[in-house]
Amino acid sequence: MAALLGGLLFIQGVWFDTRWCAALSSAWFNVLAVALAARLANVGGLHADDPLLLPRSLSIWRLSWWTAAGAAVRAALRSIRWQPWAVLACAALSVYMAWLAWNPPIRLVLAAAMQPPEAALVLAVAALALAFGTLVAELFQSMRADRGRASASLANVLRVALAVALVAAASSAWLAYADVYSRWPLRIAAVFSAAIASEFALRAVLSWFAPRRTREGDAGVPDSLLASLLRWRPSPLARFSTELRRRYGIDLRQNWVLLSFVRLLPAACITIGVCAWLLTGIAILGPDQRAVYERFGAPVSVWQPGLHVGLPWPFGTSRTIDNGAVHQVVVSGSLADSSIAAPRVPADARTPEVFNRLWDVAHQGETSQVIAGGSGDRQNFQTVNADVRLDYRIGLSDAAARAALYRVANVPDTVRAMANREVVRYLASHTLESLLETRQTAMADSVKHAIQAQLDRAGSGIDVVAVIIESVHPPAGASVAYHSVQAAQILAQASVAQASGLSAQTLGEAQQQAHSATARADAEAAEITSAARVQQTGFNADMAAAQVGDPAFAFEYYLHGLQKGLLNAHTTIIDDRLMDGNRATLDLRSYGPADAADATGKHRTY
Repeated sequence: MAALLGGLLFIQGVWFDTRWCAALSSAWFNVLAVALAARLANVGGLHADDPLLLPRSLSIWRLSWWTAAGAAVRAALRSIRWQPWAVLACAALSVYMAWLAWNPPIRLVLAAAMQPPEAALVLAVAALALAFGTLVAELFQSMRADRGRASASLANVLRVALAVALVAAASSAWLAYADVYSRWPLRIAAVFSAAIASEFALRAVLSWFAPRRTREGDAGVPDSLLASLLRWRPSPLARFSTELRRRYGIDLRQNWVLLSFVRLLPAACITIGVCAWLLTGIAILGPDQRAVYERFGAPVSVWQPGLHVGLPWPFGTSRTIDNGAVHQVVVSGSLADSSIAAPRVPADARTPEVFNRLWDVAHQGETSQVIAGGSGDRQNFQTVNADVRLDYRIGLSDAAARAALYRVANVPDTVRAMANREVVRYLASHTLESLLETRQTAMADSVKHAIQAQLDRAGSGIDVVAVIIESVHPPAGASVAYHSVQAAQILAQASVAQASGLSAQTLGEAQQQAHSATARADAEAAEITSAARVQQTGFNADMAAAQVGDPAFAFEYYLHGLQKGLLNAHTTIIDDRLMDGNRATLDLRSYGPADAADATGKHRTY
């Protein structure tokens, strides 16, 4: 049986899971170790002290060489004690099979993943059949346990093989029913069988150093202390009752109170079980819970918080969901990021690094996204880091509760997948400059409406409460360079604006000076023209008067001009009496500016 189960592991194209065959083979190799030890208990070692019948003369070698050599070999083999070697070999094979069950090859894992559910059911039936045969053998050896040590040891290891077969059947049935595979029952069974094999190997090694009388007959058959743990032992109460009756003559079987208790105990247990089964139809829902009630597998109604009574399991079941509870997921992170609670810090303590939203620090929950960018007339790529979180809840209506329960397998993963897709789409449709210039509330509203539209289109029954954009910035490693580029861009824009203002100021001043010069020239021209016109008019008037007045007007005009000229002129009058024969002289020459205080300096008389 051990070789058959172990050989199934090396057969290609097996359509059922053979990992349990390794655990079963390990248990049956322990059974084989005990069986071989019992079979070889009286073989070898007994004739080790007898002299070997080796040929002593050359004539015998010539006459019966084959017979003498065969007898010598048989005598040498009979002198070897094979029992420890057989136990060690079986123990080694058992440990190897247990290791294959603990760490199966990838071929066995892939074959188990591709098997249909019917294969697990067939394996469960085969394990039950093997368990039945093992149970028959275990009962047979248990009845013969009083006859010798070998039967008791065989019963113990057969009991271990029976337990492994039952666990294999239960695990395969659960896999076929619920499509859920648990590796720990297999590993526990493998470790238990390997521990028993290690104990057998240790006992076999120690038997070489034991006295000869302790390893003769059934005394040399190994027994396992671990395997004996599965042996059924009498109840302590039964032993206590037996001791009371044997020592003190007190027979508890004659006590009517105990007899009534024992007689009514099955009925009481059945009544308690029935009441407990009926209580499975009662559901108590808290304020934050709702439940979809299923009657014979079909959803009937949605229970609100409170006490509800329905059919007991499995005829009626209630599946609990949230009642307005708001959950938050990190859109760009993982489920582990959403489950990490914010650290509690005192009010006067330093702010933890997890709340740092500076660009030069990468914090938990943000992700990098490659988006389109532009440099002048050329297109390129840019990298942006975004930390987006989403608050959601299951809709408050009954239809939303049913949709969230039956149409969505995993609500957090579904919400995160849809939200991540919409966030990536929004980031990819904008450049880094536009994202930094846009208000985060506007971005959050746009992303929220897009995610809600996707969830409504899928009929998930989930409401998006809010989209929280913690930060949108360049990568932490490039933040300093981006700040420098922004500063240079701002300085360049300021320089351009300053140069534009200076040029506008210079142009304004030039235009003002030109307008002033033009206005001044126009005014002077108008003034000169007016003066010329006045002079022309005066000249024309004087010419008309001269024609009318003849010489008298000319002499009068001369005197008027002379009077006008002498009004402000520096004149020097020389008296004619200074020199004889000369008339008075008028000197109109100027000899420099006169003293302002000398009012008489203008007119001097000599």
